[in-house]
Amino acid sequence: MNKPAKALCLCLGLIGLAACTPDQGSPTVTAPPRSSDLSFDAQGRVVRPRAERNWDDSVGKKVQTMLAQADREAFKGVSVRAWDGGVLLTGAVAKPDQRRRAAETARSVEGVTQVYDDLVLAENPAHPMYIPDPNLEQRIYAGLLGEDAITGAYTVRVVNGVAFLQGSTRSKADADKAADFVRGFDGVKWVVDRISVR
Repeated sequence: MNKPAKALCLCLGLIGLAACTPDQGSPTVTAPPRSSDLSFDAQGRVVRPRAERNWDDSVGKKVQTMLAQADREAFKGVSVRAWDGGVLLTGAVAKPDQRRRAAETARSVEGVTQVYDDLVLAENPAHPMYIPDPNLEQRIYAGLLGEDAITGAYTVRVVNGVAFLQGSTRSKADADKAADFVRGFDGVKWVVDRISVR
């Protein structure tokens, strides 16, 4: 085989190998290992298996990575949180088309059954008011865990004083109790309920 032919074979082989290699910048997410039934601890509180929580983390990272790859500048003000098949988008974008694209990106991930598009339109999406408040989120989360009257499993995202409550519970009454509890925190203007009752 002559040199040009060998070089061509080598190039084609490398192209084929690259096509088979997964994208290192985008985490792989498989279908969620969700059960149709809720699990409970000895006190009757909802608990989520580690595999489900790991899937939530993977989905959130996957969507965030995909948005950054699509247009880092346009989506720099978007934060993502996943829970039990639902993806919550909070923060801000500058244009309606970017908002639509962010929701479409989240929907494209395997296993995502619901997208909560809570993005707002703003001239400066990177303004600090659109960044989540981790300190308040942690205080609320710890409070929910310590409240015996609340039996669901919850997580919270706080952006500009709005608390977005995600979780799983077996009754609307428990979801309402959790929302009322979160409303009582200083710094929370109102609560948006994104809770799954099953």
